[in-house]
Amino acid sequence: MVHNYELMFIVRPDVDEETLKAAREKVQSTIAANGGEITDVQDMGKRRFAYEIDKFREGIYTVYKFKAPTTVVKELDHLVRITDNIMRHLIINLDEK
Repeated sequence: MVHNYELMFIVRPDVDEETLKAAREKVQSTIAANGGEITDVQDMGKRRFAYEIDKFREGIYTVYKFKAPTTVVKELDHLVRITDNIMRHLIINLDEK
């Protein structure tokens, strides 16, 4: 069954543009490889945190909206957790609002 999801992740602010692009491409390819379809991408840029995370006061935010089977969420969660440059992430099922 296909659901609508939103993935938000924060990349460390000290990475170069190439590393940021590689992290985003990893996420996109994981969604596509598991039968998902990206419907919207928002590059929210560098933003300040309300509190310090891993000794950083800001991070680079990216938001993906996509349609995918439920198996994609587990795979994405695993990928984001093992990617060193991604500090935080959140995956939301938009159909359950």
